[in-house]
Amino acid sequence: MIEIGVQSISYNASVFNPALLGQLAWSLGGGFGFSYAFGAHSDVDQSVAFSSTSLNRRFALSYTGNDWNRTANVMYGIQLDQVTNRPQISPCPAPFGFNGCNPDFINIDLTAIKKFGKWQLRPVVYGSSDLTHPIASYRQQTQFAVGCFWATTLVRSLCRPMPPRMWSSRAVGHRSEPPQRLIAQVVHVA
Repeated sequence: MIEIGVQSISYNASVFNPALLGQLAWSLGGGFGFSYAFGAHSDVDQSVAFSSTSLNRRFALSYTGNDWNRTANVMYGIQLDQVTNRPQISPCPAPFGFNGCNPDFINIDLTAIKKFGKWQLRPVVYGSSDLTHPIASYRQQTQFAVGCFWATTLVRSLCRPMPPRMWSSRAVGHRSEPPQRLIAQVVHVA
């Protein structure tokens, strides 16, 4: 279940594209690990889902030694239907607003968690970008954010909006809000 809302403007909840993935993981020794996943997110006729089936390839490299957890995840998605007859979460620009535009994409997620006894410092970096143009007038979207990795036993987190010159988002059909930038986050794990 996915919920999307903009305070005092709109709210929507529905099912996101269900996924079926298979994954292989290897321990490389010395605290290093690598994994590869392949699968698909199925097309589903829901307002908060993409109107296409996508094939996904995911790669991850981790280091989990010496009280560190550093992970780099890369997800590459290929949409099987670049343009559909349902706009859902990704409408095409005018005059094709009643169609869905589903570009191929890449997502990159970097996490570094350092433990200090029962305390943890957790910076996170995330980026995503469209890789194709489903129609000629489609404007690619690219996002980049340095943000907060929320935990259940949060003690102190200092976040603030990232200045517009530091982020990029060329959205189709909606106004994007700036992502949050991490100043510091300290977590005490009981």
